[in-house]
Amino acid sequence: MNHYYISAARGSDSAGDGSATSPWKTIGKAIGPGPAAALGADGARVFIEPGTYREAVALALTPTAGAPLEIVGDCDGAGFLAGGRAEPMTGVVDWSAWADDFTPSTTTPCLNVSGKGHVTLRGLKMHGGNYTASCLYLNGACPSWILRDVIFVAYPNKYAVLATPPGGAPVPLLVDGCDFHSPGSTGVQVNVDRSASEYPLGHVYRNCRFNGVNGVVFSLSGTGLNIATGITIEHCSFLATTTAITVYNNAGGMATVEPLVVRGCLFVSTYGILAGNVANVAEDWNDFCCTVPRTNTAAGANSRSPVRPAVEREDGRLVGVPLRPMGTPTPGSPLAGRVGSGPYPARDFTGRARPEGLGSALPATGALERHDTGEPDVAHADAGSSGCLALRGPASLERPILVDATTTTISVKVRWDGNHGDTKKPRAVLLANPEIGVAADQMLIATSTGGSGSTPNAYETLTFAPVTPTRAGALMLRLASRSTTGHGVAYFDSIVVS
Repeated sequence: MNHYYISAARGSDSAGDGSATSPWKTIGKAIGPGPAAALGADGARVFIEPGTYREAVALALTPTAGAPLEIVGDCDGAGFLAGGRAEPMTGVVDWSAWADDFTPSTTTPCLNVSGKGHVTLRGLKMHGGNYTASCLYLNGACPSWILRDVIFVAYPNKYAVLATPPGGAPVPLLVDGCDFHSPGSTGVQVNVDRSASEYPLGHVYRNCRFNGVNGVVFSLSGTGLNIATGITIEHCSFLATTTAITVYNNAGGMATVEPLVVRGCLFVSTYGILAGNVANVAEDWNDFCCTVPRTNTAAGANSRSPVRPAVEREDGRLVGVPLRPMGTPTPGSPLAGRVGSGPYPARDFTGRARPEGLGSALPATGALERHDTGEPDVAHADAGSSGCLALRGPASLERPILVDATTTTISVKVRWDGNHGDTKKPRAVLLANPEIGVAADQMLIATSTGGSGSTPNAYETLTFAPVTPTRAGALMLRLASRSTTGHGVAYFDSIVVS
């Protein structure tokens, strides 16, 4: 796969060659009219260095299933490090359809794709301009798009993402781990053509947060008798919307053979699910705090309304502790351990394991689990230690390890009780930090046999392979209990840096 690099701070569209050490300056240079990037036999990946890119780009490349295009906000510097940049930048990639801080584009969104497909957007923040499709316009047949870990900030009263797929054929779209801020308008608007027969659209929305008047809207356009099916919305949080999900509300009573599936979501809105016909939507395992939870939608057997929306509202500022993501279930939240059947994503909105941190082996409703929930423990500490870290149930905790630009070896001890069990033994992960030259994660899983009942086994030492940072900085150590029972405990102690 061809790799290309863009840097607003260091790049040059005239003198750069698109490499990590001599990048281009603009996104448009790579993928816009007369694109400098080329799709190889297996496609291309474009890495964008942290910075602000004031561009409204029309996609000129034509990716295919065999030669796809991936546009990556290189927020952690991993792409530039692999490309030869010794100390890459880390930070946010802000793609703004604004000429300057006071002049939004009125004619084009951040990205206009005009029927192009087989594209992935990842790790970006998009500030939309004053255009109908503010951030992303999927106009026409745009198959196989993936939007992953993208923050969409729409211009007021404009759609963050607008899709206008033609009727009669699947146009797959996966929206995973995205944040939608659409004041006065809609996060995702899909105008679906009627067709001669029902057809699978192939849309999946998971692990997303929505703030705005509307979350996701599927509306009918064109002529014909039938509509699209094959749509799933799972583990999303609608936290400040007027109407969370609208499905074919102008369908005139039209039913679907395979309804849209809504599962494991949290609704904090005026209206929850608004459908044109009771057959349009099948919902279950959802929690509603709404004035009107459902319209033309049968209540799921395991859904609840009303439910207290016990989630973080940046509560940490009241007690002086680090802030958790908005929408994280609070300790003891009724949203915890809720979704009792059906498949669920293995990762949540933050990219960390689901379920975690809420004393259950079942996931919470909404996009987020609760992480970093370790407790101090004295009774099960290692010999000579004044205390250890206890992680109860499936849970994890991250702690920074300060390192110098010298070869460093890190080890940690772990033990676990019989309630935790050996089905999924505890593990430790040393996370990469490309900014200081550590390119890859290391994961170690315990190998000994756990204890019995509430009694843990003896401590086992997990030792990572040595790493040599290019400069001083921090490495994050993630410690994880993976109790399949929900109440087993793993204990971590004696972290040694040598």
